[in-house]
Amino acid sequence: MKQSTTNVNSSLSTQLKLFSSKFPKIPKNLFLLLITLLLLILFTDKNSAFSIRDVLVARGGKRTASGGGEELVQCPTWHPFQCPNSECIPIKYLCDGSPDCSDEYDENSAMCTAAIRPPVEETVAFLKALLQAHGKDFLEKLFGEEARNSLAGMGGVDKVAVALSQSPTLEAFGVEMKMSPTELGRMASVLQAIASSDENSGFTPNEAADFRFFVQKLQETGFF
Repeated sequence: MKQSTTNVNSSLSTQLKLFSSKFPKIPKNLFLLLITLLLLILFTDKNSAFSIRDVLVARGGKRTASGGGEELVQCPTWHPFQCPNSECIPIKYLCDGSPDCSDEYDENSAMCTAAIRPPVEETVAFLKALLQAHGKDFLEKLFGEEARNSLAGMGGVDKVAVALSQSPTLEAFGVEMKMSPTELGRMASVLQAIASSDENSGFTPNEAADFRFFVQKLQETGFF
């Protein structure tokens, strides 16, 4: 091994002397720069070169480490959204009408709807605050009998909050929550009345005022 290293150094020294003799008039600083570049070319491991594709794509969400194990792939800051198949894309490409993930997840209807609605956690807190302030059967006025006892018949507050967040339309919400056409029609009328400050909403003025901001958010994002 030592003999091999000596041979490499001797060969390199010979090449440098030959290079220097052929270009004697090159300024010293430039000559040193050229020597540095030559050394980089000779000794740089070509397999370690940076590749954007290596960063953006990894099969199965894993990258094999040099030790034979696996490590999770983390998307870079300039392509921070990770598709289910581990591709990484810019945030700006989400929900722009043009699929960029190979499985088109970046245009998923539920995800894109949730992106423009109040966060689920805030909706959960809001619904719980209404129930705390007005009683556990309060939301029956909006959703119907299944909403009694803190939305127990609809699967609970969390389930309703998720459905409100990701359902593009009132009709889609009705399907997800298994509401009857009658319940859905009544809900549409109540929402419209609250949004327009109609006194026939079925809520008292104070109750309607508590609800109005959230209802307007639903209206602005195409829910009804």
